[in-house]
Amino acid sequence: MATLHDVQKQAFSDLKSQLPLTPVRLKHPFPERSLRMLGLIKLDGEVFSSEKFLRIVFLRISLPLYVTVYSTFIRPRIAFDLPVLSCEVICMGSQRVFVLDIHGVGSNPHSDPLLLARLLSIRASYPDLLTFQKKAGGGIESIHSEAACRMKIGQDMEGQALKLFQEYLAAYLDLAAHQKPLGDEALVAAQAEFDTYLKTVINHDPGVKGNIMFFGRQGGLERALDIFYGI
Repeated sequence: MATLHDVQKQAFSDLKSQLPLTPVRLKHPFPERSLRMLGLIKLDGEVFSSEKFLRIVFLRISLPLYVTVYSTFIRPRIAFDLPVLSCEVICMGSQRVFVLDIHGVGSNPHSDPLLLARLLSIRASYPDLLTFQKKAGGGIESIHSEAACRMKIGQDMEGQALKLFQEYLAAYLDLAAHQKPLGDEALVAAQAEFDTYLKTVINHDPGVKGNIMFFGRQGGLERALDIFYGI
């Protein structure tokens, strides 16, 4: 039976069936352990790029007490003006935290109304999962779309969560397949929107904060921006 421990294997399989994936050489290659945390925390994973995506990230963080974090992140190349796909899974004992969203990087997280409608329809087809939906808070959740999923579930709901993830990913890849590059003027505007988005990420994203905690501000920012954004 598939579980959320398989979310990245499934995502890689789905992506590889549609896209040529090129491995990315990071400034600080995986695996890596945080000396600040006495080597108790291990970061591992794979990072790829493709024609339309600058970063396709499969990051795994192993924490003490059998806690594992699976961070799956797709950052498009700015020239294609696509949204970001982000999925965080935290496995701790029999509990699972599941956060999934596809959102724009500009001032409007619902930049594609047809995509938003499709995602909302997909999410609505999982009424049992929706009983665990949490309301949006502040911080990084302020840039989430209306279709974001924020849930704490048990092992009995993992299969449904994994299927929901696959359907979101399929909708995302369908959109990307037909996306054309921007013209010069639109590209300048898209870059400005991304720069504003990145400031929010640096200030509020748990992944950035985690890297800073593990490796200090300079080392943590360098790692986070390289891993997730290719900067």
